Amino acid sequence: MNLRLLSIAFLLVWRAGGQANVPTAQALLDRGVALGSAGRLDEARAVLLEGRRRFPADSRFLLELAGIAYRRKDFGAAKAYLHGALARNPSDRYGNDFLGTLYLLEGNLHAALKYWNRLEKPLLAEVRFAPAPPLVPLLRERTFDVSAGQVFTAARLERTEANLDLAGVFAGCRYDLAPRGDERFDLTIRPTPIASPLQGWPGYLVSALRGLPYQEIHADSYNIARRAVNLKSFWRWDAQKRRVALEFSGPLHFWRYRLVFDARQENWNLSGNYSGPGSLFPALRKVEAGGDLQRNLTARLKWTVGTRLAFREYSGAAAGPFFAKGWSSEIVNRLDAMVWDWPEHRLRVDGWATLRTGRILTGSPSRLIAPEASLRTHWIPQAKGDTYELAAEVRSGAEFGNVPLDELYILGMERDNDLWLRGHVGTRDGQKGSAPMGRRYVLTRAEFDRAVWQLPMVRCAVGPFFDWGRIGDPSRLFGSHGWLYDTGLEAKIGTAGGFEFLAVYGRNLRDGTGVFYTAVRR
Repeated sequence: MNLRLLSIAFLLVWRAGGQANVPTAQALLDRGVALGSAGRLDEARAVLLEGRRRFPADSRFLLELAGIAYRRKDFGAAKAYLHGALARNPSDRYGNDFLGTLYLLEGNLHAALKYWNRLEKPLLAEVRFAPAPPLVPLLRERTFDVSAGQVFTAARLERTEANLDLAGVFAGCRYDLAPRGDERFDLTIRPTPIASPLQGWPGYLVSALRGLPYQEIHADSYNIARRAVNLKSFWRWDAQKRRVALEFSGPLHFWRYRLVFDARQENWNLSGNYSGPGSLFPALRKVEAGGDLQRNLTARLKWTVGTRLAFREYSGAAAGPFFAKGWSSEIVNRLDAMVWDWPEHRLRVDGWATLRTGRILTGSPSRLIAPEASLRTHWIPQAKGDTYELAAEVRSGAEFGNVPLDELYILGMERDNDLWLRGHVGTRDGQKGSAPMGRRYVLTRAEFDRAVWQLPMVRCAVGPFFDWGRIGDPSRLFGSHGWLYDTGLEAKIGTAGGFEFLAVYGRNLRDGTGVFYTAVRR
């Protein structure tokens, strides 16, 4: 019995002696902090890493490791440690404040607000504009949902950005947040109005003549009387595709209205793209008018409802639903949404869906139902700056009804078309109809851009792209008859005022042909 008690006592003493040699979490933390304060950063990091290994649930080691990484100018590692610490303790004030500060130093305001807002921060002491937004006071207050004395939240920032987009007179906006000595912040808002590259009459002339190489004249007036009222007009005298278009838009309480008028006279060349009876060279005359109303339902969701009324007639074409003369009317409903946002990694997914319904009142009358949807991903992979950008979009649509020729979807580059399959051109000898057409389509586009030079007001980016898609028609008279694959290079030269010049060299991987195309857009 005495021998058994002696053995137990010996075992207890041995275990106590072994545990006495194991440092506690507090001891390791104190040692790491002391080494860091002495400037011995490598040794401090080693001790703190050992503490994290021994005590994985203790977030204090990750917070101190973040401080060491910050002192070594390794922001990426510092953010990774802070994210690990907040995964264990999301309400930690020091971790949220530190992480928000790091994102602000990198110019990522959306991510900074995400973590600072957990602390009811940043409280704004003063809000100023540089320059002052060119809007009457009532519109300015409705547009910018930020004021002194408020906490600048991510929700307020999103609402302001949605209002700026709805206003239709700004090309962008920058927000500079600066700390004061009293735990408050000053915010400077720097809006960039849509403007010409030059001031005065030279700028107006450049804007009007930007389409001159394409036989076009644009006469645009933005923000008339500082009331966010825009008038845009367009005239093309190309003998193959004449067009006159007018658009008038402005605010209406919390809505934005838009009135449109469009008249066209076009010659089409369907050789190689249409296998039906009749002429392959129809001529179209069309007049269309309508209007839209837009409203932000939330900061991430916008609704558009509108109507269109059109009359068209074809000459030099066989009888049939594609070339029928008559009227058409439609109602358009569209939703634009921010689907998903990951501000820490500067990744965003936007989408839209639209439904057109109406009547085709031609020689082959029918109902029109046309659903269409798109998802677009935009990613800036670096933590700071925008040297590199990646974007991808998938889009699909269908039309049900006896739609006329000009209402068919077209997969190809053409200045009146936004379904760009960038190895196919939508015209042949200036006449529309060379790209694949139909009432059903799927299109996916991916591109990578690198900024090759950047000035305060101008940016040039170049990069490869890869597009693939398919289009068909129930009549089997149109369509791509299989999948299409295009690749090539695209150059973009953009200005701060909203102008962008595009130059595209695309190659059709299916038949090996290459095309070069340019365009100017705003």
